[in-house]
Amino acid sequence: MARHAHELGSRGVASAPAAGRDGACPEGRDIGSPPEHARGPKRAKSERSCIVTRALLPPDQLIRFVLSPQGVVTPDIRRTLPGRGVWVTANKDRVAEASRRKAFARAFKKEVAVPADLADEVDALLRKDALQALSLANKAGAVTSGFEKTRSALEKGEVLILIEASDGSPEGRRKLVGLLRCGAGSSAVSIGDAAVDGPEIIASFTSTELDLALGRPHVIHAALLRAPVGDFALARCLRLHRFELIEKHASGGAERCGAARKNRNLNAKPNRQVPAWDENGANRAAGQKSE
Repeated sequence: MARHAHELGSRGVASAPAAGRDGACPEGRDIGSPPEHARGPKRAKSERSCIVTRALLPPDQLIRFVLSPQGVVTPDIRRTLPGRGVWVTANKDRVAEASRRKAFARAFKKEVAVPADLADEVDALLRKDALQALSLANKAGAVTSGFEKTRSALEKGEVLILIEASDGSPEGRRKLVGLLRCGAGSSAVSIGDAAVDGPEIIASFTSTELDLALGRPHVIHAALLRAPVGDFALARCLRLHRFELIEKHASGGAERCGAARKNRNLNAKPNRQVPAWDENGANRAAGQKSE
């Protein structure tokens, strides 16, 4: 098999083999990993340092970035790309701040190219990943959609979380959220190593995006059901939700994370071409649905 292009070092010679399971280069730890002598038995390979805040966080609360062969900062949301990586807290403001403060160049200790739309690119990748997880959960029978079916699942206590189209009618949403509150109350959701307060709904997707993910038309109301594959999809959706949550607060407190996207052109593509070796780099191309 041909040697991976990213395995070539700066002098054109082959570097170490591809990354291991934790995403770190075998010849050295990712930048931001605690040194060996500072690691406790439970800390080893479980925490990374954000290059913006310097906070030690579990990988599930961070986004990993690597350099492409051309020296371009590239997001690695699945932590599988080879090469040494750096880590940024998984929210849009922190990624934008890392770009603005030239934190990537300091962390990599070299001149790097940072795309102007890097935070938007990460958002697009997380969105694609979440929608793919929803599609898999739907094929496994862990998603229900439609107002009546969703209400029935809520009454039976089968719902992990509601999924509401960001461009849908608020009236049906209020009824379902009220039913959820009566039956379940507040919840805490575990994402990897991190336990966080779970939102009652995910409203990060337009109806068109939900149509494509679930393979049915006019999806406004849906729900993830209690099942192992539902847990997987929930983690992916919450990762996107948390990434965009800071953007919501910074923009003056929109009621829902998805509300800020109601007038956004979802067909817009990032300005740069993601390197061919980045399997996560496909751009979304979803239309907007008027309800």
